[in-house]
Amino acid sequence: MLLANPRDAKKAQAAAAQMPMTLEKLFSQTIRATNSVVAGLIDHRLSEVEFTGVTDLPAAVQRSRVIVTATPSTKPLIQADGVQPGTHLNAIGADMEGKQELDAKLFQGAQAYTDDVPQASEVGEIQNPIKAGVIKPEQVVEIGNSLLDPTLGRHDANAITIFDSTGIALQDLAAANLAFVRAKEQGVGTQVDL
Repeated sequence: MLLANPRDAKKAQAAAAQMPMTLEKLFSQTIRATNSVVAGLIDHRLSEVEFTGVTDLPAAVQRSRVIVTATPSTKPLIQADGVQPGTHLNAIGADMEGKQELDAKLFQGAQAYTDDVPQASEVGEIQNPIKAGVIKPEQVVEIGNSLLDPTLGRHDANAITIFDSTGIALQDLAAANLAFVRAKEQGVGTQVDL
């Protein structure tokens, strides 16, 4: 797995070195208390992944078939001409007006998904290709609809797909509540009154 930081090779390498421990803590340690089998599977999978810090972002993009962007950028970091057919992109960093990580041209011919079209049209990555006239909001599929209707998913292995994650507070609250209820049922965790 490549972690690209085109500005700072030392930070890219440090992030790559730290990633196995970070993921182990986030995933397998959290799950270990409730499901040791799943935690073991995660540990095994993590042991098979090599993390490498790189500074050549265009080369990393060309080598990758899954790309996750999570930056505060206000200009495109990923150029359309560098993305290979069949690539999937998760755009997480554009979370307010003016932010942009992906070249708007990348959306031409790609299938775009998001958690909430109206919200993403204003503050997500898709705000940029919509403003540029590259796509229309009605061309973007809400991710929940793709789960309900398989015809809205990827149709061929060469399709470029993009998920614009803007975050929905109601979903976050529902997930947090479910985690809280399950923790209480299983007698794990610590409740703190604020």
